[in-house]
Amino acid sequence: MKMRRLAILVAATLGVGSATAFAATLNVGSWHVWTGSQTLTKATCTLTGSASTTDTFVDESRTGANDTVKTMSVQPNTGARQWTFIRFDLSSCSIPTSGGADTATLKLVVKTVPTGGRTLTVTPVLTTWAGATIDWIPAQALSYGATTTTFPTGTTNGATLSIPVTIDIDALIKSATANYGWRIADGGTPATGDTTLFNSSEATSAAARPQLVINYEK
Repeated sequence: MKMRRLAILVAATLGVGSATAFAATLNVGSWHVWTGSQTLTKATCTLTGSASTTDTFVDESRTGANDTVKTMSVQPNTGARQWTFIRFDLSSCSIPTSGGADTATLKLVVKTVPTGGRTLTVTPVLTTWAGATIDWIPAQALSYGATTTTFPTGTTNGATLSIPVTIDIDALIKSATANYGWRIADGGTPATGDTTLFNSSEATSAAARPQLVINYEK
């Protein structure tokens, strides 16, 4: 009987010791996780106007770049298709590659909406182009990525359209690769009055020019 009580006492003592050792190990592990965290700084960079923007549109029915005009066109008509191209210079934002985009929004002011509204497609361009020389034929030879997003034009002239492009900007920041901007096109069925007209970086009013707003971490 005494031997049995002794055995129980020894087992209980060992159990307490094991629990204490486990708790100590758990506390050490938790301390290491806590010290590995860090606070990220939030910042915003807004690019707007002709100084940071290259934009133009190409027209299947004619040759010649349109980078000095005040508007850019998009339309789906076969034989007269029009694509808008836009690129921003991100270098002035000085975003480190260790950071990343929380949100990135392309803002375009639609000067003239198409009848009934349209849905347009935003696609990243993967090879270089120059606003002063690109036209329809060279535009066919460019490389394009997967569609970033689609957006509705709405039916209100002068409205500012906010287009999410976070996935593209975040990838550009983290990879530090060259930025060739986007193509905006209309792949829908042609219809009467289907042309969308955007204000370009040459617009008289600075408020009407394209803008890219990046909220990021560094």
